[in-house]
Amino acid sequence: MGTWSQQQVKVLLIDNDEAHYVLIREMMAEIDGIEFQLDWVATYESAMDTIAPGRFDAYLIDYSLGGKHTGLDILKEAIDRGCTVPLILLTSYGNRALDLEAMRNGASDYLVKDQLTPALLERSIRYAIERKRSEAELQKAATQLEERISERTAEHAKTNTVLQEKLTELEHLREQIESSLERRTRQVETSTQVAQQIAAAPALDELFRLVVNLVQERFGYYHAHVYTLEGDYLVMQEGTGDAGRMMKEVGHKIPFNAARSLVAKAARSGEPVLVPDVTQDQRWLPNMLLAETLSELAVPIKLGNEILGVLDVQHNRINGLNLEDQILLMGLCGQIAVFINNQKLEMDRKAAEEAQQRLIEELNAFGHTVGHNLKDPVGLIIGYTGLLKEQARLPEDLQEYLNAIGRNAHRLNNIIEELQLLSGVRKENVELRPLNMIRIIAEVQQRLAYLIQEHNARVVVSEYWPMALGHAQWIEEVWANYISNAIKYGGKPPRVHLGATAQSDGMVRFWVRDNGPGLSKEDQRRLFTEFTRLNHVSLKGHGLGLSIVQRIIEKLGGEVGVYSDGVNGEGCVFSFTLPGIHKKEM
Repeated sequence: MGTWSQQQVKVLLIDNDEAHYVLIREMMAEIDGIEFQLDWVATYESAMDTIAPGRFDAYLIDYSLGGKHTGLDILKEAIDRGCTVPLILLTSYGNRALDLEAMRNGASDYLVKDQLTPALLERSIRYAIERKRSEAELQKAATQLEERISERTAEHAKTNTVLQEKLTELEHLREQIESSLERRTRQVETSTQVAQQIAAAPALDELFRLVVNLVQERFGYYHAHVYTLEGDYLVMQEGTGDAGRMMKEVGHKIPFNAARSLVAKAARSGEPVLVPDVTQDQRWLPNMLLAETLSELAVPIKLGNEILGVLDVQHNRINGLNLEDQILLMGLCGQIAVFINNQKLEMDRKAAEEAQQRLIEELNAFGHTVGHNLKDPVGLIIGYTGLLKEQARLPEDLQEYLNAIGRNAHRLNNIIEELQLLSGVRKENVELRPLNMIRIIAEVQQRLAYLIQEHNARVVVSEYWPMALGHAQWIEEVWANYISNAIKYGGKPPRVHLGATAQSDGMVRFWVRDNGPGLSKEDQRRLFTEFTRLNHVSLKGHGLGLSIVQRIIEKLGGEVGVYSDGVNGEGCVFSFTLPGIHKKEM
């Protein structure tokens, strides 16, 4: 019989009514996913001739066959003949006593024909087949289990004899283990002391010297040396005794791909290599300076999967090194790897800081050079442009070109000033002094007069200005940036309000409010990032200003901020804070 997963089932119907055969065949045709092959016989004799092993997956047997035999007779006879295929009894009406008798005589299920549906038919056949299969598997497993029990019983009898022989051996082994544990305990205590001294090493060269000498002395090895992986070679960094000193002096190193080298093999495999008797191992590479070596252990120093080097120890007697030594040194090599990695990270950090400092100095020099070389020519362009506007009688289209030259010259001048300011903010440490904010704002308004006039802007300055500490030159740049942005991105025409508020934490909050379209929450979060423009769609600005403002204010001990509901006409409020001055401090 094929397995149910093959989706093909052969069924024999035993029923004296052909109409039932037609009905059941139609039901089976309605079942999706399973191909049923239905055969039909109508008599007891035909059924007995047909029931044979391997021909069908299931039998549907009608109880009423219309003769002297019933479906129960076929059921009993099939069971007596050793039939293992599911037998399902069909009845015309529910009869609990009949159903129970059928189940007692070996029926897998019983179905009432008047209640029969495709789903019920499919489920009954499937469950019956699967149940029979499970019973067969269980029977097979039980037989196998009995066989295994018999085998194990015989094995146990043999084992009992062997156990008696082993008891004596175990007692001897116990004594050896106790002796080994005492040695292991001493090793662990010594290993902890060695690890503590390794952790306190100030530098790599001192670490390597400590490692080889402490390992050799504390564990009684004949020799110890340590290698680091440098490109395609394992370079010996330190070794014990005269042999180690001489190898270090000549720059002893081993090719990473060396065929005859336990050190190279450990580095390539990333696993310890233990050779209890080197005279019997063809991988061993003799060293004339270490003529007494008889056993050797090479342990990789690795961090994760990265090989950093190898710790190699040697003994002057066969079996002088074992798995206990391997486990011990693996733990030490893990600590050595962490130390080496930390030292390299520290060296990388210092190198990065030095590179960053050089870059900052170069940027400052570049900013200074740019400002020095460009500021005068740009100033001349602005001056000559103004002179031409006042004295030359140019046509209207040329006059507009001249205005564009002037505007762009002012923008270029602002960029130069921002570069110079950024350079100064990076390197200068200024002393905070009381600020005359009214005077600073007046100077900024005069400086931005061309922009105010160009945009027909109105700037409203508050009469209340709490005293605060800062650096006047830098604060002037902050106000210039905030006010120019408020004019350029404000309403049409721009209306700009300036003010200040003393806060309970001792800081003073200075603010600029415009009447522009406002900013979304996302734009507000990105606003003080370098090269982010206020209107990144329509404005082609340089975008340094707000990031410089943030650097200035943070260096002066304050913070910047922006607030907007994103409502057109209500604009934005840009702010910065500075340490306030109480009257008793003045």
